[in-house]
Order: sequence, then C-alpha cells, then structure tokens
Amino acid sequence: MLLLLAAIPACSDSSLSFSDLPAAAADAVCTYGARCGQMPDVASCKAAANFDAQLLADVQAGRTKYDGKAAAACLDALRSQSCNYSNQLSETPQTCKDAFKGTVADNGACYEDTECVSGSCSAGSCSGSGCCTGTCNPSSAAVAIGGDCGGTGATCVSGAFCQYGTTSTCTAKAAAGQSCDPSYSSSSCADGTSCVANGPNTGICGTLPAEGQDCYPTGASYLRACDSMLDYCDSVSLKCVAKIPAGGDCSASASCVAYASCDATGHCVAKGRAGDTCDISGPGCLGDLHCSGTCALPPAAAVCP
Repeated sequence: MLLLLAAIPACSDSSLSFSDLPAAAADAVCTYGARCGQMPDVASCKAAANFDAQLLADVQAGRTKYDGKAAAACLDALRSQSCNYSNQLSETPQTCKDAFKGTVADNGACYEDTECVSGSCSAGSCSGSGCCTGTCNPSSAAVAIGGDCGGTGATCVSGAFCQYGTTSTCTAKAAAGQSCDPSYSSSSCADGTSCVANGPNTGICGTLPAEGQDCYPTGASYLRACDSMLDYCDSVSLKCVAKIPAGGDCSASASCVAYASCDATGHCVAKGRAGDTCDISGPGCLGDLHCSGTCALPPAAAVCP
C-alpha cells in the first residue's frame, strides 16, 4: 500500500498522526483504486489491505522518522489523482520521500529501505520466514547522464533513466515525438509523455489515446495502449473502449477490469473478497488477501528487532 505514496505529487498544510496513518492510507489508496477501476469498491479494498508491520515497529523504535505533514500531503493528492497513465509521475516527489526518513547509517544493519539514511537497504538472504538482516547501502549522489548506474542503489539525475545492458548507463529521457525504448515503458520518456505503441515492440513518446480514439493493440504489457486505466484497445475496432466488468463477455480478446480475469468460458470473473471461497486455479483474491480455502489476510508477519 505504501508504495503508492511514491507516485504522487502533494501540497498540504495538515498533519497526520502516525497512529492514524494505517486507516488514512487505506482510505486514500482504496478511494483512488475504486475510482480508477483497480478495485470493485472502497470497502472491499480496505478489507483486503495489509499495513507494513515492520514500518510501524521501526517508527516506534526510532529507526525511521515519520513526517505527518508530508504523509498527509501525499494521501490528500492520491485521493484526487487522475486515472490516466499520462498523469502518473515516473520520479518520486520530494514531499513523498520526506514522509519516512531512515536513521541507520551507511553499512549499518537493516531490514527495509525506510530504515536507512541512504534510503536503500541490501536485503539479506536466509531460509524460512525469519529475519534476514541486510546492510544500508552507502549514500551516493544521483548519477549524471552518461554515468554508470549499475551499482546497488544507484539512481539517475532528474530527466534521465537507467538503461540496463552490458553496461548500465544513465540516459536522457526522450522528448515528445521521439522513439522510446519499449523495454523501459514510460520511464524512457520525458515526464508528461508515455511510450505510445505504434508496433508490436516499438513506440513513440507522446500522449496515449483517450476513450474513443484510435489505438494500437500491442501484446507487449510494458506499452500502454490507452491512457485511462479504465480502458483497453479493442482489437476489432482499434479504438480505446471501457474494460469489461465482472460477469461480462471477454471471449473476443476483450480485457476485464483490473480486479477480474477472463476464465475458460470467456467471462470476466471477479477476484475473491475477504471471506469468499477460493481455489488456486481460480482468479485469486483481491489485494493482500491469500487463498487458503477462503480469501483472508495472511497471519501477521514477524517484526524484526
């Protein structure tokens, strides 16, 4: 849930107490998710949401500092954010980064990124479900265009993305009208533009088509065919049309709403809500719910000291 905080701009004078954060985050995320077709409704979304218990413990222990004003600003903006992909930011706004600040110095022991001053923890590895201690990666300045971004925790300067390969290099994002690298989705295009499909594996940076406009139904999941999360590119009409609701016919390669999947009979089947019966061969469960006969939240994860 908290990962969504990193995708929004924000400006607010209010402050949110840490004790109220889990409920407020669920409300903001679920309001946005239901409005943009990612969830069937706010109540079902909230019942399928888990909060990061480790983060809660880290703030209470002082390993992570919490900024209630920054958190409130992020959540306020999320509730009213557009459902269009063209309005999603590829870089995390500073306000949202400020919501959680780590206190563990470089090379110190850590379990999550939010514990580290650098904001980057190299997770440890261990068998089973025990605590796997990692190490806080050293703080480093953003890598300039042309520089090597292959190192752990490396980030490129604003306006660039890390183009991975034999050598990983910070590369300037393409402007509107320029070709984009489909392997990087819209991260290779300048902010405000997206990689618009014009072939199976090619694209041009620009504005994605709106509902009713012409589109290219690429099979590549990393290229967005239509701008709205509520639409898909119909392979017959070659127009952006609304996604098929649960119970609708998806036999003609139609796309179901995000909280459903197309079954063997050609119908969109909704994912299970909390308490619904389920099986592993079915459409699965909403959000953080796990299927074990019924859809339910998993047992609380162990909190590491």
